[in-house]
Amino acid sequence: AYRVRGQADPFLELFNQPNPNGSCEERDAAAVTPQAFTLLNSDVMSDRSIALAQRVEKEMETLHLQVKRAVQLTFGRVPDKVEWESLKQYVLKMRAYHVKHPPEPLKYPTRITRSLVEELTGRPFEYEEILPVFDNYVPDEKPADLSANTRALADLCLLLFNSNEFIYVY
Repeated sequence: AYRVRGQADPFLELFNQPNPNGSCEERDAAAVTPQAFTLLNSDVMSDRSIALAQRVEKEMETLHLQVKRAVQLTFGRVPDKVEWESLKQYVLKMRAYHVKHPPEPLKYPTRITRSLVEELTGRPFEYEEILPVFDNYVPDEKPADLSANTRALADLCLLLFNSNEFIYVY
């Protein structure tokens, strides 16, 4: 991920990241609503759930084994029969949703238009700037790059990442 020296990571700042410039004997503890929404809706968590879903799909062939492996990787244990059935039904429901609602592909800009005001005359003007930063950029795979099956499994992984067992136990 792109980082700017001296600028705090907004994701970590939301979770009370201490100031890196000073001594920190104890971290502040807070549980606020934006933390929960960030874990559910952020690009970081979406990318991590996609990565886990792809790993699970690569390692296991059937839905039964994929659900079992996802729980093993996130909780460190095998799901019981009731959990497994509930999680399997969730994946099947999400698969049906994703078949009907394919996501829009994400297109990164190659140019932007800047607007400024001329200092001496006060007249506004615009110019187009080329963004070479995306010339060799290789982004993480996004939902539009994946099949409906993988997106459904990624939804399961996001659900597991946001469970109390994952957050508070592991």
